[in-house]
Order: sequence, then structure tokens, then C-alpha cells
Amino acid sequence: MSEISGQNGPADPERFAGRGPAGGRPRGRRAAGPRRGLRIALVSLASFVVLLGVAAVGGYAFVNHLASSIQRIPVKFTKLAGATQPAGAMTLLLTGATSGPISTGIPGSTGMIMLLHINAGDKGGGVVSIPPQALVQVPGHGQTELNNAVADGGASLLVRSVEQLTHLPINHYARINFTNVANLVNVIGGVDVTLPKETVAKVNVTLPKETVTKEHTFHAGVNHLTGTTAVYYVRQASLTEEGRVLRQQNVMRAILDKISSQHLLTNPVTMYRVMNALVTMLTLDSNFTNPEVMKLAANLDHLGGSAGTFVTAPTYSASSGFNLNTPESNELWTAIRHDSIAAFAKKYPATVTPRAPS
Repeated sequence: MSEISGQNGPADPERFAGRGPAGGRPRGRRAAGPRRGLRIALVSLASFVVLLGVAAVGGYAFVNHLASSIQRIPVKFTKLAGATQPAGAMTLLLTGATSGPISTGIPGSTGMIMLLHINAGDKGGGVVSIPPQALVQVPGHGQTELNNAVADGGASLLVRSVEQLTHLPINHYARINFTNVANLVNVIGGVDVTLPKETVAKVNVTLPKETVTKEHTFHAGVNHLTGTTAVYYVRQASLTEEGRVLRQQNVMRAILDKISSQHLLTNPVTMYRVMNALVTMLTLDSNFTNPEVMKLAANLDHLGGSAGTFVTAPTYSASSGFNLNTPESNELWTAIRHDSIAAFAKKYPATVTPRAPS
């Protein structure tokens, strides 16, 4: 109860003027001093810490609930002999999928195949795109396009094929539904991408009774994408498969840049909305635990801006098809295994994914 009001009536004004009836200190009371102020400060601090703890527990429970709601699928991970990376590093195989009314002509797949690598100690990392049409050895199917592994054996065969190609241990698998990426783009307030020239993007939209073509014009230079225009950007019908994958990777980089620069996953005010949007667009392997999901979400903050490096595995065209440049690709796989994607990108600048793909 406040000392000003008292318990039985108004407080004695003389008492709070610092004098008793005789003009001295009030009898039976000690003067309030620094110790009492310190006690009040400590109690207040303790109360604030308790409130923070309650908020943190509540926030953890909420995020844990969101992580539990992410769709999981069974994926087999084989421990390939010789597949190594630094302790504490993590490599995630990332693919794309589509659903919904807008068609690219590639049923169920966007063709995106990426390795998302977090360096040991959560210090940066990178995203490595592997061209889906690259000819590789797919276990049980001989030499064929890497993208065929998904059709022939699902995520498990793709994981095995990429591990065999790179000699990297794949820790987890994730699939992004690009139909739902639009929601994430809206939640974070849109993203900026750059185009080298004006482009008219046309996409086929399947309606209940017909399929119609809609279009959007992107001007040369910086374009601010909303959720809707992001779909046009990544699904432009005239794009080659390589061009479509480059744009998908560019949108992912723009999203990571925005999340990193504005700390959207470390700010409690924005974290819940961003996490909720991420949940709707992801499918993960069934071994991906909630704590690992939350750690990955926190580490996404380290892949934006200059902390993350985006490269594409070098390839060349031949009569047999689209081939990986073996010497340079082998250097790239080694760089990932040694947490040195940035050093590889500096040595081979032509492999850096362009920020303004056509």
C-alpha cells in the first residue's frame, strides 16, 4: 500500500516534509536512504526478468507449436562413406514444388534443386543451386537428368543422388511450395528484384471452366514485388528452365536479405507472422525436429546480405546434354565441405548467381 495514502487516513504531511512534531526525524522510523532505493530497483528488475521469462516461454511454446504443424514426409538418409563436413555445420537439400491455379507446364515441380549450407558456429553460409537438367549418376537409373531422380524415387532418391554427386552429408530435406511463397512475400512487406530490361511476364491461370493467360509488365531496373507479382516473376511462361530456377533463387535471396536486414525473425513483433508464413510453404523430412527447425529459422538471418553467398554449380552444354564442369564442380563440393563457399565464389565469380537475371 502506498505510503502517501496510508492505511487509516491521509498521510501526515509533516512526516513527508522530513520532520516530526518536534522538527526532527519521525520517531520510530529510519530515514529512507540509498539501500531502500536499491531494494526497489532490484525488486523491479527481478519482476521485469520474470515477465521476460514468461514471455520467452510463451513465445517458445507458440513457435514450437508452429514448427509441429509443418508437414513432414519420410525421407531416407544414407550415410555415404567419405561424406564429411565440419562439426556443427548443416546442409539442407532444398527443392521446389507448385500447386494451385497458375501453371508452368511442369506438373508438381519447379525444377529448383539447391543446397542450403550453414557454416559451423552459425557464422554465415551459402546457397548452391544445382541445375536440375544436369546429367548425373542416379543410383539404379544410370546417367540421367538430376531432376528425374524426384520422379523415379522421390525425395529419398534425390538425397542419395546429391550425396553421391557431392560427397556431402545431407542432414535434412525441405520442399518449398512456391504457390505459398506469395503469402510470405506479402507478410514481410514485399521484396525488391532487378531486371536488366523491360519484360512482360505471362502466366497461364487455370479457372474452373477454362485456362486464361494473364500478364504483368516489369520495367528495367528495380521492381518491388508483392505476393502476386512474385508469382508472375518466377513463373513467366517464356522462361527457360534455367531462367526460371535463377529467378526462384533470386526471390529466395531477396526474402533472406529482407529477413536479415530488418531482423524479422529475431523481433518478437514480426517473428510470429513470418514463422506462420514459413510454415505454410514448407514440407520437411520426418527426422527434422522442432528445435532444429527453430535453429534453422534463426540461422536464416545469417544468409542475407553479405553473410550469405549464392552460387550455381558450373555447367556446359554438350551433344549428350547439360553437363557439370567436373573440375570446378568438385572444387565447389570441397568448398561446401570446408565452409568456404565465399572463397570459391571469389575465385570463380562467374558462378555467383546474378542479382538481375533476365
